[in-house]
Amino acid sequence: MQNSGGQNGHGDRPAYALASVDHALLLLLALRRDGAVRVSDAARELGVARSTAHRLLRMLVFRGFAAQRPDRAYGPGPALLGAAPDPDRLLLRTRLRPALEEVHRALDETVHLMVREGTEVLFVDSVEARRPLRVGSRAGVRLPAEATSGGRALLAALPVATVRALYGDRPDVDLPRLERLLARTRRRGYGLNVDETEAGISAVGVCVPGGPGGPVAAITHSAPTMRFRRAAAPAVAEVLARAAGRIGPG
Repeated sequence: MQNSGGQNGHGDRPAYALASVDHALLLLLALRRDGAVRVSDAARELGVARSTAHRLLRMLVFRGFAAQRPDRAYGPGPALLGAAPDPDRLLLRTRLRPALEEVHRALDETVHLMVREGTEVLFVDSVEARRPLRVGSRAGVRLPAEATSGGRALLAALPVATVRALYGDRPDVDLPRLERLLARTRRRGYGLNVDETEAGISAVGVCVPGGPGGPVAAITHSAPTMRFRRAAAPAVAEVLARAAGRIGPG
């Protein structure tokens, strides 16, 4: 990571500059310019502790501006790369927005729309709860499919052989355990995630019907765990499935 200092500034430095914002913006500039940033390099250039640099980079990953590579360095994420929106994805988001809003009105918790891409899910849209304590939008964020409620629902809809092909060469995934988890997901008809992807957040996810080709997406209900009751998960899944079913295959 090269020096990201004053040459990147424009005009006078604000009198009440926010250091955390400045640090995040400097990391974005470095990602765009250098193509990769390591935690140790970021800490040294910003003059902060490694733990602080790590938190900044993880926040950029969370919002889609960075992505961690296999060599542990961080590269530009989808939000920074500036790829043109996928027209099919935009159409899907438009078509399924009424389903998200219906669930939002019924449950007043945050609702997400996601699609599966290989072993990841991409959050395409979100409708946030109105409550002060709520799960925020995840639009543009990518997460491991096996770790999310919607991703589990989508994986459970696949043939077992397809799941094995996707995860067979993944040493970081316990395939027998994942297969047992997906079997439970199939039996109950929805995906469940309690404090697994993010501490303090629980979610229920169901597939959106997609016709002969299988599900096209999943919608999920996400809530702070302190408000979430496992016993209510089947009822939540029913609300999700009803809304998704009304949209129908596209």
